Amino acid sequence: MIEIPPDLTTVAIQMLLFVGLWLALSRLWFRPALRVIHERTARSEGAVREAQAIQAEAERLRGEHAAALDQVRAEAQREMQEMLREAEAEQKRLIADARADARRTLTEVRGRIAEEVTAARRGLRDSTGELAQLVASKILGRPV
Repeated sequence: MIEIPPDLTTVAIQMLLFVGLWLALSRLWFRPALRVIHERTARSEGAVREAQAIQAEAERLRGEHAAALDQVRAEAQREMQEMLREAEAEQKRLIADARADARRTLTEVRGRIAEEVTAARRGLRDSTGELAQLVASKILGRPV
């Protein structure tokens, strides 16, 4: 095989053209493109970090809200139990008062009835003589 020695001038010119083209493309194309890519990456990462922070804040607030709801429910339950206890105590007191009033009224009524029965018996005893005379005069047909 025949070897053809490379032409050093052509190789040098090609190298200079490559370096020149590389520098031109680097300044005009690669650097702006890389800068845009880096900016987009930074904005995307920033947006992702911000979204994660917002999500963490939402989770924290959700937890606080759930805890507050649980606390309010527990407080409402306690208040409801307290109101029921108070209502039961009031009911027992009212029933006891009503029973006491009923006993007093019953005692008074029994006393009045006993007095009326006694008065009626007295009245009947007092009028038995008169009634006996009236019955006797009716039977005999003449005044006794």
